[in-house]
Amino acid sequence: ILRRASVLLSLYLSQLGRPELTPTAIKAGKLLARRLAGHSTELMNYDDVPTTVFTPLEYGCVGLSEEEAEKRQGKDGIEVYHAFYKPLEFTVAERDASQCYLKVICERGGDQKILGLHFTGPNAGEVTQGFALGFKCGATYSHLLQTVGIHPTCAEELTKVNITKRSGLDATVTGC
Repeated sequence: ILRRASVLLSLYLSQLGRPELTPTAIKAGKLLARRLAGHSTELMNYDDVPTTVFTPLEYGCVGLSEEEAEKRQGKDGIEVYHAFYKPLEFTVAERDASQCYLKVICERGGDQKILGLHFTGPNAGEVTQGFALGFKCGATYSHLLQTVGIHPTCAEELTKVNITKRSGLDATVTGC
């Protein structure tokens, strides 16, 4: 029954412009069941659903796109940190890493709450899933910089990102 309900909910979510992901439908269905039974009032938060495109160079994201964050906060209300990086496994194999890119979208003022995280590179699904928990906990840019990265992983690059799009500086990471 739960599988049939999740399929129906997935179809419904697609009509609403929500993520068409089975785990999303299952989570939304469970929350709906709890509300209908009177055990909760919690609603599904579709903004913080992590997802990955499993192509040869993976893309993962959680939170808002830059465009959606700008629409909600205004162009001057967000700060976008970004970097190109070269994964260790690309160095050894002498592969082109020009497409390995990450972006962290934050509120510009206050604590700089992270609104969106986008990651293109090896293991993007694993990286994105790990950072998705931080979204649920209200992660800020400061929290990100205070996190000790595991060297030499791709996820470590997120803990070092410091160049803003607004600055116009070259976002190519040059080394440790």
